Amino acid sequence: MKEVKIKVPDPDEFLPEEFKEHMLNAARELLLAIKCLIDAKLESLGKVEETIKRKKDVKKIEIE
Repeated sequence: MKEVKIKVPDPDEFLPEEFKEHMLNAARELLLAIKCLIDAKLESLGKVEETIKRKKDVKKIEIE
């Protein structure tokens, strides 16, 4: 039986450093964009919670 070996190059062997730097920066920017969306949604939910709390704190006072 014969054995066949195939060597697959490591991406670090043929990808330019500048490309890797741009890809890291792009990944960072994508994560920052997603973080921005999450922060905005959390702020929105906080406002909804405040509104609900204020509505619960409102007491009806009957005037005769």
